[in-house]
Amino acid sequence: MADAFTVITDQILLRYGGKPICAHVGDLRLCAMKKHPTYQELRSQVRLGRSKSTASLRLWESVVTLAREGERQQREKWLMIALDLLTPYFRGWSKELARNWNYEVSDIRSAITEGLLAAWSSTDDRTPPKKLQEIMMRNAFASARSLVNSGSPETCTDSVDAFIPEGAHESIYTLRPSSIIDVGAVRDPDANERIRGERIGSLLQRMGAMDHAAGLHSKLRDGLRDETPAPPVTPAQVGRSWVDGRNLYYRISDLLPQHIGFTKAASALGISEAQASRKARDGSLSFRILWAGNTRVVSVNSLMYALGIPDSIVHPDDVQNGASHINGK
Repeated sequence: MADAFTVITDQILLRYGGKPICAHVGDLRLCAMKKHPTYQELRSQVRLGRSKSTASLRLWESVVTLAREGERQQREKWLMIALDLLTPYFRGWSKELARNWNYEVSDIRSAITEGLLAAWSSTDDRTPPKKLQEIMMRNAFASARSLVNSGSPETCTDSVDAFIPEGAHESIYTLRPSSIIDVGAVRDPDANERIRGERIGSLLQRMGAMDHAAGLHSKLRDGLRDETPAPPVTPAQVGRSWVDGRNLYYRISDLLPQHIGFTKAASALGISEAQASRKARDGSLSFRILWAGNTRVVSVNSLMYALGIPDSIVHPDDVQNGASHINGK
């Protein structure tokens, strides 16, 4: 029977094996690097564990960022890859432990995987990737040793949900109330939505960026949303979607580039590049970094979160009305 390590590797190879993969920014189309390896090639080049390989540590930092940001499916993909990059360093040790303690190696590898996941889910998101790697590996070793020391050759039967802090999913996938309605200012959800969209439209018009927004609106109306998923429609928003069955709502971040340079991101926070680099090393930087070779970039969503800018949901009609008002139309 296949053990946990093999299942993880096989699943990744089944989905992504043989195709070029971008572990810099997660999307080949957005990456400045010209050449990308297949997953098999990428995996063979990574040296983690006690390695001091700068290239491997930078790749690990990007994988950790991708596994903590973006859409749910992408987070799951990169978390699987993060696990698969660590498990090679437990293969030989798990065999030796199984032989010395007369245990099934598959049980030990399951305990190691549980330890890796437990450390991942319980560690603060701002933990530096290198420190996170050390915590995960230490926890994996401890989990396997705890299993064999228990005296019973059985693995943990707890649900995987036991290793995820209560409320973790809700905080990630639920829209912040302030993104939808400010009940202190406007009591009517529909009015609040329209005001928010019109304010965004007027701002875009003043900045000279309304043509870009109009291009996105045209694509949404033509049913060309690319790969960006539509925000979920709330009960208050159903009325604007039922006529033609189309959800035209989008997030403000859809108008922005997905990544920004590290220097510009630091400047947006009001600190120098050197200060940001020091904060990144000690884990106190409020946004996470992606590496593309020797170049650092930052997810715009991560920077918006660090600056306290809500990724509001708006409707094209409201945005265009706000822009038209500024134009005096």
